[in-house]
Amino acid sequence: MTTLRDIRRRITSVRSTMQITNAMKMVSTAKLNRAQNAVRSAQPYAQALRRMVISIAGGLTGEDHPFFESRDGGKTVVILFTSDRGLCGAFNANLNKALLAALNRGEPMAEPELAVFGRKGNEFFRRRGFVISKVVVQAGEAERVRQLRETIGEVAARFADGEAGRVFLAYNHFKSAINQEPRIVQLLPVLPPDEAQQGEAHQGEAQQEQARQGDARDGREPLFEPSRALVLAQLLPNYLENQLFLAHLNTEAGEHGARMVAMDGATRNAGEMITRLTLQANKARQAAITTELIEIVSGAEAL
Repeated sequence: MTTLRDIRRRITSVRSTMQITNAMKMVSTAKLNRAQNAVRSAQPYAQALRRMVISIAGGLTGEDHPFFESRDGGKTVVILFTSDRGLCGAFNANLNKALLAALNRGEPMAEPELAVFGRKGNEFFRRRGFVISKVVVQAGEAERVRQLRETIGEVAARFADGEAGRVFLAYNHFKSAINQEPRIVQLLPVLPPDEAQQGEAHQGEAQQEQARQGDARDGREPLFEPSRALVLAQLLPNYLENQLFLAHLNTEAGEHGARMVAMDGATRNAGEMITRLTLQANKARQAAITTELIEIVSGAEAL
């Protein structure tokens, strides 16, 4: 039988846990504000760069640039972004399960090879026997940005050499603190305008309309100065690097948002548990008092 002392110890333990979860929620809230501002600041440039790439991509083939070359066979490289830490609800699990389902379907993700940013993604797919060529965990901001550039440079070189047939990017797209949507998008080969607009669900309808208007501006063929090859040689690496950087920012903001919501729920649950335990303790205390009174009265009557 649970004693009053056991209940009071349980209340003390739950109250300590509630203080921890509440502190974690406050920390995540502060970090979320900074991460959310970073995402919002990066989006205009990323959207403009994407519209430019989509506009130039119309009518281009592998002869114009190897990044536009569609090919059969070769490895599928997936760049995955997850968090290093847990306690953020289903933030990592939803993305990992979505990517696992896509990989298990096979085409177009045949012979998958992963480059993972984040400990949770590495642990999930390593346990399932997938080939992981690169892992970046517990890295500071500067180091992570350097690894982003290094990774996309290596992957782009492998694609240009024909070793990799497709390159995908998997991350959680940050919509709000309570809504992070898993996204798996194709980076290479660069999709034609129609396919890109259909495949990229993270673009809003207004942004897609702007992209379509930019693609068909008066039906005129764009002029390139100094040349199409030089424009593409400079633009496409910047575009790929920006896509990875934006995925990193979305992952960071989504992690803080998910952890804030999870810790808020844990704090409320702890408060409710304390209320129930306090009621149980009061009942146990009243029962103990009643028992003592009965014993006193019974003793007096016996005398």
